[in-house]
Amino acid sequence: MIKNIIFDFDGTLVDSSAVVEKLFQYFKGKYVKNNLDKEKFNKIKTLPLMQKFKEMEVPLYKLPAIFLEAKKIYSSHIGEIRIIEGIPELLSKLEKLGLELNILSSNSVRNISYFLKIKHINYFSGIYSASNMLKKDEAILKIIRKKKLARENILYIGDETNDIAACKKIKVKIAAVTWGFDSIDSLKSYGPDCICYTPVEIYEYIYKNNF
Repeated sequence: MIKNIIFDFDGTLVDSSAVVEKLFQYFKGKYVKNNLDKEKFNKIKTLPLMQKFKEMEVPLYKLPAIFLEAKKIYSSHIGEIRIIEGIPELLSKLEKLGLELNILSSNSVRNISYFLKIKHINYFSGIYSASNMLKKDEAILKIIRKKKLARENILYIGDETNDIAACKKIKVKIAAVTWGFDSIDSLKSYGPDCICYTPVEIYEYIYKNNF
């Protein structure tokens, strides 16, 4: 039975592709050594997370600094982010089912909280930031310990293969959404518990597992 739902933020609850494109252009000039045009970037987007950095020849030791800088730049573009169509209705329905909703993202708590405030979205009992996006499994475990949750009652909802790998590692159910950053084929290859093409399908999957 699903009692606790943990959402990813960017690419799952919101469409932040315009901001991500700006971040890409910024970091491409600062960190990426190879010639990476938009066509090559779109191909790289279909790859698993670690392979993306490898193809862009970004040294792994630079990733923490890149993530930290990205969060700061992101905050100045909050107005360009839009919530995914159907998500507000989904959140309302899940709340009515009595489920606890949380957010875990590699984005900052400050950025996420500010966006939810200006959009008047008040469904989440907790917002958490994964300091290392490559170790989301550890961040999920921290939430489990803090809230004393049972793993079998948790569903994580995300849009990247990294989310799937993290959940499988710690035996937490994962629903992958297709409107985010990773391709459908990439998501399928990692074998999530469910693939959802619309927010309605998220509700249907949860309802089917609970009733």
